[in-house]
Amino acid sequence: MGVSDWFKKTPKETGRDKNTAKENKLLDVAQARFEVAKAGKVDMDGHDLHTKWKRLDEVYRGKQWGAVPEGKSAPVLNYIFSLVESTVPRLTDIAPEITIMPRRDPETQELADALTTAQEYLWDVNEMKQKSSEGTRLCLKFGTAIYKTYWDWARYDGLGDVAYSVVHPMNFFPDPRAYTIKQMDYCFTKNPTSLEYIKRRFKDKGHLVSPDSDWGDTENSPGQTQELYVSLMEYWFRDEAGNMCVMYYAGDIVLDIIGGEYDGSNEPIYRHNRFPFERQLNYPVDKQFWGLGEIEVIENIQRLVNSFEAQIIDNTRLLANGIWKVNKKQSGLTEDDSWMFDNTPGSVYFTMDGGVEREPGVPIPPHVTAHQERLIFSMEQILGIHDVVQGRKPSGVRAASAIIALQEAANVRVRQKAREMEYTFKQLADMANWLVLEFYNEPRRLRVTGANPYVTLDVHTALEHRMTEVAGEMGMVEPGATPETLRASDQVMGTDQMGQVMKDVRFPEFDIEIKVGPSVPYSQALLYQQALEFYQAGIIDRQAVLDTVGFPKREEIMERMAQQEQAAAEAATQQQQAPPGVQL
Repeated sequence: MGVSDWFKKTPKETGRDKNTAKENKLLDVAQARFEVAKAGKVDMDGHDLHTKWKRLDEVYRGKQWGAVPEGKSAPVLNYIFSLVESTVPRLTDIAPEITIMPRRDPETQELADALTTAQEYLWDVNEMKQKSSEGTRLCLKFGTAIYKTYWDWARYDGLGDVAYSVVHPMNFFPDPRAYTIKQMDYCFTKNPTSLEYIKRRFKDKGHLVSPDSDWGDTENSPGQTQELYVSLMEYWFRDEAGNMCVMYYAGDIVLDIIGGEYDGSNEPIYRHNRFPFERQLNYPVDKQFWGLGEIEVIENIQRLVNSFEAQIIDNTRLLANGIWKVNKKQSGLTEDDSWMFDNTPGSVYFTMDGGVEREPGVPIPPHVTAHQERLIFSMEQILGIHDVVQGRKPSGVRAASAIIALQEAANVRVRQKAREMEYTFKQLADMANWLVLEFYNEPRRLRVTGANPYVTLDVHTALEHRMTEVAGEMGMVEPGATPETLRASDQVMGTDQMGQVMKDVRFPEFDIEIKVGPSVPYSQALLYQQALEFYQAGIIDRQAVLDTVGFPKREEIMERMAQQEQAAAEAATQQQQAPPGVQL
């Protein structure tokens, strides 16, 4: 069935008449704000960012020439792709270490340890190694990556769990007056979504939605497909009381509104009451929401490198081959006989003097290749990609420690990007903590790495006990009360003291420490060298060395070494206890 047949079957019951008056009023505000946000997505020079990002993506994929005259070469030495892709693994090869610590209340250490375990689990189950690479690649290409942290009720048969996702910058529309996420009053995401998904998720009104083709200003274009898609809009905003809310709509159909006064809860959609988004910047730009990408910095140099390469190729193709000079009078040959000379590519010149001679080709001017090499060198210097970063030994340096020191010095640019990643992931972890505290209301058995791969995480019980203690200190409940005594009292009195405590007492506050790296080879080499020197000096033991290197099966190695040492010690003891003259 073709697309035209599908359109004939679209329902007639569409439009604002299916919304309430309150929904239509909010829809008017949302649609007006979206046009403002869309118009505000421009760079520092006022150019449309979507047009710019599409061009940068083409450059990244190697489409770096416009119209090329017939007969001319159009080579691409895609250093941009190489430089971007060599930076991504250096930033994302090793998962960050996330540690949660109590901020003010030492009594919440047990809860902090549970949250640390939860963070390790969430990083793994959300496949953040792949998603962080995706986000970092977008950041390098376009200057900005957007991450979303939310509670996904569809997971585990409705039990739900924390979810991370990467939002392409072309699908994100922030408040144009804001320079940061915290400054926003509202924002939008716009994603082409299948009509079937809309009907499954929004059962009440999904059948009223008509397919559209308004995907020009998003990244996730369905492409050449026969399926029907609709632009699903998420409008994140605050109600008059300051509660964070979200409205889902497609066209003129309001599908759902969650949070605040709109769903009757008069509470934010999440307890942290923040926008569920965070951005990662490549190079921050003053008073700008969007960052500066690597491709934009070196695009012109890349095109010059290609231009010089085309000149070299054309020169070689047309002039490098030897040229035949043919005397028509002495040789008896004419232009019709040029097929006899295998000179493709090249030229055959017919003269009236001399015989048939072979002339050497014209060499490529040395300044052309020299200047091309200077351009490539400049490109690497601009991006901070030096010899030691690319695995080439610097000239005049032979000592391993000196090379490692140079490698570490060359890591300045990458360390700055790592700091930006640390800040981004810290915000993601903070929002994830809030969601775990809010929605993990029963023990969960989680799979994590380490000696004990499976752990039972009971965040809710630890949270209830601590918040009940705080409520007792505040005078909300009797001092010394426990969640069990409050529930027993609630059953007798018909009250909900425990629910009131969980609603009115603030969640404990935690500090988050994140270490990104050492995820670059030269930082690892420096760390390994230091670990070896510390072991030789007796500062650390061999277990610490193996842990630092991350050597495979190090637990088994340590166990075998311990067994060998124990056997050697027992043999030495038996030898000492043997009678004189007896050899064991």
